[in-house]
Amino acid sequence: MWWIKASIQEYILRSWSLVKMGTTANQKKLFFNLRKAKSKINALDEGDLRPDQVKIIAKRLGVTDQDVIDMNRRLGGDASLNAPIRDDGEAGEWQDWLVDNTPNQEAMLAEHEEYDERRDALNGAMGVLNPRERRIFEARRLADEPMTLEDLAAEFGVSRERVRQIEVRAFEKVQAAVKGTIARAEQAALEAAH
Repeated sequence: MWWIKASIQEYILRSWSLVKMGTTANQKKLFFNLRKAKSKINALDEGDLRPDQVKIIAKRLGVTDQDVIDMNRRLGGDASLNAPIRDDGEAGEWQDWLVDNTPNQEAMLAEHEEYDERRDALNGAMGVLNPRERRIFEARRLADEPMTLEDLAAEFGVSRERVRQIEVRAFEKVQAAVKGTIARAEQAALEAAH
């Protein structure tokens, strides 16, 4: 008989709400005993419990205060997001107050286009470098783990200082080329707008 009762209680707990909630031992204990515990301390059926009431119930049932608060709110029943905020219906629905923190599609598209333009400008600017400058620039500035000056000096058979000078010169060339590309793109956009 005990197993039958446990199966029925498990089913009730699983189908109580449209929203799936966990079924830990503490949550089961709270689900089946919270109403009794609230009536013993003369707590109101509706609304949140006072902090002193939460502490008493948590101590009696051997659970945390937060578990009592969470279960009390869950037992309030499911609420529709389409329900009006006030009875007069003037204030709108609860869903109107939900905030979507994901960036909108326009912002994502603009960000993606800007990224593509920057990547294309950098790739175009890399064309002004000779093979040695390009190799040093990529190894020092574009690699996830930049190579040391010493490693590049050994690769090219020059001093570390010479590698540093080549890197600086390559960076200046790339920077000037990128600025030129961006200026031309902005000019073209202005001309297209008029």
